[in-house]
Amino acid sequence: MGIVERALRKLRLAVPGWHRRHAPRTAAADSLEQSPVAEPVEEGLVLSGVCPVCGMNARFTGFTDNPRESGRCSNCQSFNRQRQMAYLIRQQCGLSQGGSWHFPSGLVIYNTETTGALHLQLNGLPGYVCSEYFGDEYRSGEMVDGRRHEDLQALSFADNSLDLVMSSDVMEHMPEPYAAHAEIFRVLKPGGRHIFTVPYNPLLVEDQVRAKIVDGEIVYLEEKAFHGDPVRPDEGVLVWTIFGLSMLARLRSLGFEATEWDLDESTHGIVGPGALIFEARKPPSA
Repeated sequence: MGIVERALRKLRLAVPGWHRRHAPRTAAADSLEQSPVAEPVEEGLVLSGVCPVCGMNARFTGFTDNPRESGRCSNCQSFNRQRQMAYLIRQQCGLSQGGSWHFPSGLVIYNTETTGALHLQLNGLPGYVCSEYFGDEYRSGEMVDGRRHEDLQALSFADNSLDLVMSSDVMEHMPEPYAAHAEIFRVLKPGGRHIFTVPYNPLLVEDQVRAKIVDGEIVYLEEKAFHGDPVRPDEGVLVWTIFGLSMLARLRSLGFEATEWDLDESTHGIVGPGALIFEARKPPSA
């Protein structure tokens, strides 16, 4: 273990609420030689296996130097990050990684987006609810052009009403992400989960706050950065925060049991550095 790895390990041990897990490896995954997560993914890589998004046998192609956002499924066109979400949701809900989606009766799922390969697979299932954020001029729960509007910092759902909340690279796009996490804690049933991805840098002890609101105005602390936004494709959406090691401690302070999952599942199209996904679970006794 090198100097950097030892330092990071000490930092992680010092952060309350830090849990890091490797997902259980499938027999198919064990039969293949796996590349270490720290190794870059080779451009032009082609993988075969079962896509956890569509549940079908597939080829995963088109990986780029940003493997997290590339590597399309030959069936549903999901990319790496979407498969990370699907893999952990299936695993934590006790579902097979293959086949169609069948959740237990009565399970209520809230997805914070209304587009993408995973949404298309889940849309129409009993108990599935989805939304977008359309702007401050709307109230949470209001319908806008046929889609539900929700501000994660002020959700319209009742206390203890949701079993699963899923968000993929959403929490960085709001000025008060931990207010949103607190709202998610409120609306989750005891034992419910928030499974999510965010831009995350394990070399940061504290979150990098890139912008904040002061006296009603946005103050930029770092160079402006925007991500693509299906609701506003011409504008993009501002990145307010890059998260660091302290995120799990902040989640624990809100009452969550927080876990970082480090996935390496090439037979499910999940490879490369940054294959990290997070789970914030509301304790059953909460």
